[in-house]
Parts: sequence; structure tokens; C-alpha cells
Amino acid sequence: MAATYFRLPDTVSRMAKLDFGLKPITARLLHRSPQKEFINGTIREKKDDGFRYALTSWSSFMKFAGIKVGDIVYYSFDEIDQVLSVDLVYLT
Repeated sequence: MAATYFRLPDTVSRMAKLDFGLKPITARLLHRSPQKEFINGTIREKKDDGFRYALTSWSSFMKFAGIKVGDIVYYSFDEIDQVLSVDLVYLT
């Protein structure tokens, strides 16, 4: 469910190799016609004994993608191309 922030799941953070260094993540908006891409930075947050990672400028991304707080967002991450694809958004 969409919120005012977006913390990347641990599996996506590992596939993006963010523990080796922060880098921008390309988000591909497959649910838009025409499809669009948005480059978003990443940040590291302290979590217990380690870190978690989040996208910066999430509110700008939500506006660009047409996502509102409470919408349900389905996405996938392509480890080879390093692209986060927003596949489907259910509007509330």
C-alpha cells in the first residue's frame, strides 16, 4: 500500500547492491500510457544492527506516477537492468 515514504524491501536492496554503495534507481511506470521512467535517489537509514534503504523524493515520484496514499501498488525489480517496474496500481 502506498505511503508517504517508500522503503525498499530487503530483497530489492540486496539485488540493487545498495549495501555496496548508494545509487539512483530507475523506476519504470508500466501502468501509465505511454510508459514513463523516473530516476530516484536512494538513502540509507539505520535499522537495529544494520541498515534499510528508501527512495528519496518519494512524494514527487507519487505525483509523477499518479499514485495516492492508500493505493495498492504492485511492482517488480529487474536485477539485470536494475529497474524497479511499477506494474499495476489499484486506486482507492
